[in-house]
Parts: sequence; C-alpha cells; structure tokens
Amino acid sequence: PVLDCSPFPEFTDDGELIEKDYGEFSAVHEHGCGHMDSNLCLSDMKKVLDREGIPIHMSSPVASFDISGSKVQGIVLGDAVGTRVSATTVVNCAGPWATKLNKRSARDDVKTSTTSLPTRIQVGHKHIEGQYLDLPFVADGYGGSGIYFMPRRQNSQLVFGSVAHRFESEIVDPDNYNTSLDPDVKEDYLTCLFHRLPNLPTHGQIHGFSHMYTVNQDDVHPVVGPSDVEGLYLAYGESGHGFKLAPAIGSMLAQQITGLKTSQWETTAPLQFLHPSREPLHLKVKTHFA
Repeated sequence: PVLDCSPFPEFTDDGELIEKDYGEFSAVHEHGCGHMDSNLCLSDMKKVLDREGIPIHMSSPVASFDISGSKVQGIVLGDAVGTRVSATTVVNCAGPWATKLNKRSARDDVKTSTTSLPTRIQVGHKHIEGQYLDLPFVADGYGGSGIYFMPRRQNSQLVFGSVAHRFESEIVDPDNYNTSLDPDVKEDYLTCLFHRLPNLPTHGQIHGFSHMYTVNQDDVHPVVGPSDVEGLYLAYGESGHGFKLAPAIGSMLAQQITGLKTSQWETTAPLQFLHPSREPLHLKVKTHFA
C-alpha cells in the first residue's frame, strides 16, 4: 500500500523510543472533495468587480483608514501621491496587515477583544508520478507529526506542510520576514512525510516557500463584524481557515452592512458569534486546521 497507517513515533532527546498508547487507528474519508485554485477564484472576483464597474487599485496597499472622530471616511493608499478613496463603509480584510491598519493613531487602536497576529507558515513541494497522483488530501493526526499533503495533478507536485503547533507559532512582521523554507523545517517535514509514505521516491529537489496566516491567539476563530468606529467592519484572524470559511464570512458581512438577507446561500450562524468584541470562544484544542 502507498500509505503506512502506523502512528508517528516519538523519541527522547537521546533517541530512545517513547512507548505510548495512541489508541486504535481511525480515519475520516470525505468523498467528492477537491482543491480550489485560489488564483482562479481571485480572477473570478475581478471579473465580477469589472462587470459591476467597481474600480480596482492594483499595486496600491492601504496605508491607513481615514477616520474623523468616531466615523470612517474612507482609506488612504500607500501610493506615491497618497490617494484618498472616500467611503462611508470600509472592511478591514487585510489579513496579516489588519492589526497594523487598526492603528487610529500612535496611541489608539481599533478595539477588539481578541488578538490576531501574522504567523509564518512554511510549505514544501516535490515532484511525484504514478499512483501518488491519485492520493487524497491527507491530514495526519495519528501521532505527533501533524503532516498534511495533497497531490496537484496538473503540475505533478505533492504539496505538504504541517498543522502541528511547533510549525505554526512564529510571529513575524508582515513587511519583513523570511519567505523561504527553512532547512530544519524541511528535514522535519520530510521525516514525517516519508513515515506516512514510506515508498515515496527520495530523489529530486524539494522546493518550498513561506507565507502567513493571521492567527487569532485567543480562540483561532475569525473576527467578523462592526468595530467601535462607525462604518468600519473587521474580517480577519481566520487562523488558516479563511478560504473554507469565506462564503459564510461574506454572508455575515453582507447582512451586517446592508441589514438584508437573501433567500438562499446565506449562513445561519448568529451575526454576533464572531463579533470583534465577543468573549473568546472556549475550545478544548486550538488548531489552525479545520
């Protein structure tokens, strides 16, 4: 078989095997699931915005919100001339840069009851062929590896990373961080990967990169809803779940901003559930994987 289903072993610092009862092996298989290409999704979004005549400012980061008193007046772009875009409703969905944008002044921030911070995430990929292209998306919770991997048939790549906390705890400056795959992390990933796929060919280059999640340090759930600044809404802190939660988050924001609800495609989650001033949710386990 391609997959080894034994638990990932643990060792002492001296290399001695730690005897541990991992319980009986169990797994969940979801049939019919797949991978959505985020670039194609962005392309679709741009087509919709173009269709509706909504201008898009490319290569123009938002430098700050334009706030007067307790109301938002728009945004200021970080372009050469500091272009101002007027708006009575603004959504801060800037991900890793969201907390920086929440600074109303040197001494005052937009208030939230939880803290979301940019967290460095590292991913590797290697060339695969044959039966490995037919693998499902696997997330390993049997033992302590936390390894996940998914084949991408269109370019014959196996993409892999880990949801173990030790790999997802490095807080970084979103404007200044290492975007490569660290050698020690690559080695650790490969140890976990080859345990689960023991016959995977070892030849060939391992490539990789780093990017960021915006991780809610208190309950790994997003912040969604109106802030204490009138007209300014927050939508960030998805903690690695954002792409999967996007339809529900969009529905919540649309309902909160417009006060309207369509007859279909709406979330039934309470609109206060992820409110910026909510009490942090109580969880038995905090994980970036959902």
